[in-house]
Amino acid sequence: MKARLNTIVWLGTTTAVLILFSSFDTPGEATKQNQMKISVADNTLKKQALKILETKCNVCHRKQNPLMVFKEKNMSKRAKKIYKMVFKERKMPKGNDIRLTNEEYITLEKWLFTQEIF
Repeated sequence: MKARLNTIVWLGTTTAVLILFSSFDTPGEATKQNQMKISVADNTLKKQALKILETKCNVCHRKQNPLMVFKEKNMSKRAKKIYKMVFKERKMPKGNDIRLTNEEYITLEKWLFTQEIF
């Protein structure tokens, strides 16, 4: 009787573990579709952020600091510095001529959060 009870407990435990592990299987179709949507959204966000960097930052950078002109291929590696200068220290954009709108700040910050710098 005891051996039979142990077998039943073992089978129950094994079944529970298998069910648990099967829930960690490879992503299903819905997960893949969500990942594609996120990827498209990240790309759109990146393009919006680049537009802000080109129209609000590169205007001065081209004249004052040509080595720090933002392009699509270098903006991600400079994300940490952008965050520091724009959001933490609020040193950029400089002067009173160029200002970011609230929407531009939000867009830039959203993009920065996709860059895993935090």
